[in-house]
Amino acid sequence: MTDNNNNNRQFTEEDERIMQERMLERRQQRAEQKRQQELKKQKNKQTAKKLVFAAKIFLAAVVVLSLLFVAARSLGNVTFSKAADYISQSISNLKPGDGYPVEVGSGKVKDMQSMGDCVAVLRDDNVMMLNSTAKKLADYTHSYSKPVMSVCSGRMLLTDRTTGRYFIADSSDILHEDELNTEIYCAVMGRKGNYAFSCGAEDASSIVKVYSSDYEQEFTFKCVAEYIIDVSLSSDGKQLACIGLGAENAALYSKIYIIDIDDRSVVNEYRLDGTNLSNVFFSSKNTVIAVGESSYFIIEKGEEKREISFGGNTIASFTPFENGNFSIVLTKYGSIDSGVVALFDSKGEEEFTVELGCDVECISYDGKTVCLADSDNVLYSYNSSGKLIGKTQLEMSAQRIAVSGKYCYTLCYGDLLRCDVKTKLTQKGE
Repeated sequence: MTDNNNNNRQFTEEDERIMQERMLERRQQRAEQKRQQELKKQKNKQTAKKLVFAAKIFLAAVVVLSLLFVAARSLGNVTFSKAADYISQSISNLKPGDGYPVEVGSGKVKDMQSMGDCVAVLRDDNVMMLNSTAKKLADYTHSYSKPVMSVCSGRMLLTDRTTGRYFIADSSDILHEDELNTEIYCAVMGRKGNYAFSCGAEDASSIVKVYSSDYEQEFTFKCVAEYIIDVSLSSDGKQLACIGLGAENAALYSKIYIIDIDDRSVVNEYRLDGTNLSNVFFSSKNTVIAVGESSYFIIEKGEEKREISFGGNTIASFTPFENGNFSIVLTKYGSIDSGVVALFDSKGEEEFTVELGCDVECISYDGKTVCLADSDNVLYSYNSSGKLIGKTQLEMSAQRIAVSGKYCYTLCYGDLLRCDVKTKLTQKGE
C-alpha cells in the first residue's frame, strides 16, 4: 500500500514537472511569436511609411507636372523661369483672401466679367483678378483712355480703342502685349487662344485682323463699304463672322460675313436692308447667331438664314457664353417696367423664358446659371431649366454682376459683394 502511494506521488510529481516544462516552452514560443509579430508590424510600418513617402513624391510630381502643363497652355512658349513663376503663383493662390465686400470704387469700374473661378474687374487704371475669397490673384495697371475687355477660355484681351494698344493676360501673368497704332472698333478673344480686331483703315471703311494663339497675324479682311462693328471666332478657330453697318441712298443696311480663315475667302454674306444688327456670335462650329433690335438670325452651314422675331418687344441685352448658349433680355412693348429674360441653346432654340414685373438692370450667365438684378434691388438666380434657385435682397441697386460657379459677384456703388447663387431671400450677400 505504501509502495503504491509512493508510485502515485512519483508519477504526479513527474507529470507536474513535464507540464511545467511544456508550459515554459509554450510561453517561450508565445514570446517568440509576439516578438516576430512586433518585428512584422515594425516592418509593415516602415513599408507603409515608404509607400506614403513615395505616394507624396508621386503626387507632388503630378501636381508639378500638371502646373507645368497648365502653364504651357497658358503661357505658350514656356521658359523655366515662367513655369517656376506660374507654380509659385499657384501655390500662393491657395492662401485665402480677406473676404468680401471689397471696395473697388463704382465710378472707376468700366466692366466686370467672370474668368474661370475668378472675377476680372476693369477699372480706369487697372484690372484686378479676385478669387472667391477676395484674394487678389493679379493686378494689371494700364493707361488706356478707352479700355475694352474680352474674356474667353481663361484669357483676357484688354484693348485701348483709341490707340490700338493691347495686352493678353491670364489670372497670373501678362502673356503678350503689342500696339496696332489705329482706332479699334471691336476686339474679341477666341476659344482657341486666337483673337481678332476690327480697326480703322486708310483705304477702306474697316479692316479685320486675326491673330493666332502664338500672337502672329494670320489673316486680314478689308471691308470697303461697311464698318465692322462686331466679330466672332468659331470654336475651332477656323472661321470668322463679322457684322458690318453701311448706308446706301440714305438708307441703313447690315451685312453678315462668314469667312474661312484657312482659305482666306468669304463663304457666305447676307445683306439685310433696314436692319440694324449689333452682335454676332458663333454658337457652335457651324452655327452663327446675329442679333438685331427686335429679332435674331440663325445661320447654319448649308441652310438659309432664319429670323426669330420678338414682335413689338425690344432686345435690351444679349449675353453669349462659351458653350454656345446665350441669353436675351427683352423690354416688353418698349416698357421699362416689364423685363423678359430668355435662355437659348447653341442652335437658337429657346430653353426657358421668365417674365418679371420690373426692369432688368443687369444680367450674367456662366453656362449653367443665369443671374439677373432687377430695379427692385433683387438678385435672382435660375438654372438652365428656368428653375429659380436663388433670391437675394440687395441693399442698393446692382450696377454690374458676374456669375461664376456657385457665386454671383455684385457691384453696388463701389462695393463688390459675393452672393451665393442658391441663397433663399437673404440680405445683401457677403
